[in-house]
Amino acid sequence: MHPERRVRLSKFLSLILRHRPDQVGLTLDPLGRVPLVALLEALRANGWDDLERGEIEDVAQLDGRRFDLTDGMIRARYGHSLSLEQPGTPSRPPEWLYLAVADGEVGDAASLGLRPGGRQHVHLCQTPQEAARILERHQAHGQIAIIFARRAHDRGLPFYQATDRLYLVAQVPAEFVILPSAGGPV
Repeated sequence: MHPERRVRLSKFLSLILRHRPDQVGLTLDPLGRVPLVALLEALRANGWDDLERGEIEDVAQLDGRRFDLTDGMIRARYGHSLSLEQPGTPSRPPEWLYLAVADGEVGDAASLGLRPGGRQHVHLCQTPQEAARILERHQAHGQIAIIFARRAHDRGLPFYQATDRLYLVAQVPAEFVILPSAGGPV
């Protein structure tokens, strides 16, 4: 598949599987999945006339951090604005996780904790370096919040492992968040 087509297809799949399945006449199951064959038919009916099943499978394999293709069902692993019953595999997280917090949001994060914004879940990175790359990618200034993930989980906050390096959580109370400039709990 031509690289430009692969990128276009990957972006379109992300849009459909994360935010707008209705745009192509699909309904996701409670876990955010749809049968691959139904997705293929819907995409063919919406401008991707010559799309082959293997092309979707290739994108799902090459973008394995974004997509999960299992038993003929495909889903986006994270980034949903749609409500899902369960956004990934329930998991006990590592001791600490990290989040890039833009300078303008540091005060709210310190006092109110972490909220998902326009998404359904807060996306937490496994290393501070990964969180810092998010700030760089968005060309933003901010801080790297440290989350006492294991402590929050052990007190009943459910975490979901979206990829091998990304965890999702509905929200994180301030008591489990440390921001360098805001002090935070110890």
